[in-house]
Amino acid sequence: MDSILITVFPVFGLIVLGYVFARLKLLDSATARGLTQFVFMLAIPALLFRTVALMKPLDAMPFGLWLAFFGGIAVTWILTTLMSQKFDSLSASGGAAAAMAVGFGNVALLGTPLALAYYGEDAIIPLGLIISIHAPILWFAATLQRELARHSSAISYQRLGRELFWSLAGNAIVIALAAAALWRLTGLGLHPVIDRMLAMLSDASIPTALFALGLSLATYSLRGQWSGMAVLIVMKMVLMPLLVFLALHYLVSVPPLWAKVAVLLAAMPTGANAFLFAHRNEESVPAVSAAIALGTGLAAITVSLLLYWMDSGGL
Repeated sequence: MDSILITVFPVFGLIVLGYVFARLKLLDSATARGLTQFVFMLAIPALLFRTVALMKPLDAMPFGLWLAFFGGIAVTWILTTLMSQKFDSLSASGGAAAAMAVGFGNVALLGTPLALAYYGEDAIIPLGLIISIHAPILWFAATLQRELARHSSAISYQRLGRELFWSLAGNAIVIALAAAALWRLTGLGLHPVIDRMLAMLSDASIPTALFALGLSLATYSLRGQWSGMAVLIVMKMVLMPLLVFLALHYLVSVPPLWAKVAVLLAAMPTGANAFLFAHRNEESVPAVSAAIALGTGLAAITVSLLLYWMDSGGL
């Protein structure tokens, strides 16, 4: 249990520190946006690129991991879509924003630092396999669901295809992973100067990501319909990790560390991309923003319990 506390408390301590800095206005919103962009555009991509470029051959194929993780998302997504119709705060556009909120966890700013802090660099492989396709698939699914609910007879699959392409083309994490995979094929390795630069950026990725997450949390509000927020938190942080665990335990076989990382990522609270989707479409914004704020706070407790359970032989 001590190792869990030593890992989890510093992680959430950096988040709280960022939140306090934002609330006290010691850093302005432009600085917060710049720091977040640094994390997404440079620090985490550098970490993933360096790891994939230098990694050994995979111990297993990723298909079982993808089936368990994204299968859990799919079931949770469908159930949330059905439930959303019973709540006014979640029902807009067929529940697309609500479904996005339970599918899109904070795997980059919170899940990645937690997994690396607790499991070390070996966790980067399953992290990269999940993160590389996480955002494009869920953005496309949520956009498609919204379009079907609003314009089922005049939906433009060509436009949706373009959105998916530009989502991939503009995602620095996806680009870094693809570039690293191609670079590995050359067999050239990394020049010591380049390797050192990437290592320095990688070292900065975890604390910067956590501090940036704290800064961003100050912009979310708990105001809204609490029933809708509660539904999102329970579906995201309870049902989804349970489904991923069941799939990993009974349906597929993956390396033990991969399974633990997958369940940990599945248990992450709702991420910022869900808020961006809700805000862009002006749908379910109060419930989604509240789920991010409260869910992130609760994660300090739920993550500790989850890690303890997995270390005790639960997975």
